[in-house]
Amino acid sequence: MASKSRARDAEIVDLVVAYARQETVEPLRGAGRWIVWGVVSMTLVSLGMVLFALGLLRLVQDMTADVFDGAWSFVPYVFGTVFAVVVVGVALLQVRRPRL
Repeated sequence: MASKSRARDAEIVDLVVAYARQETVEPLRGAGRWIVWGVVSMTLVSLGMVLFALGLLRLVQDMTADVFDGAWSFVPYVFGTVFAVVVVGVALLQVRRPRL
């Protein structure tokens, strides 16, 4: 009789442990994968945007070399900065959306 009771208790403990693992550990693994992909994609997109801003800066510098000489040499940097600010603004607007 005591043997049946112990076997039943062990079965209940195993069932509870399996259920807890199913409902906690497995979803956390899925969330971890989601977070890793998000960080990787954020890094690559950020690097791409920096390179694009630098490319825009160099393009404006090359195309307007005669126009923005001397005291106006800062203007190509303004174009690159404005581009970066617009990209950040659009990203912040997208983050504030309620959907995933």
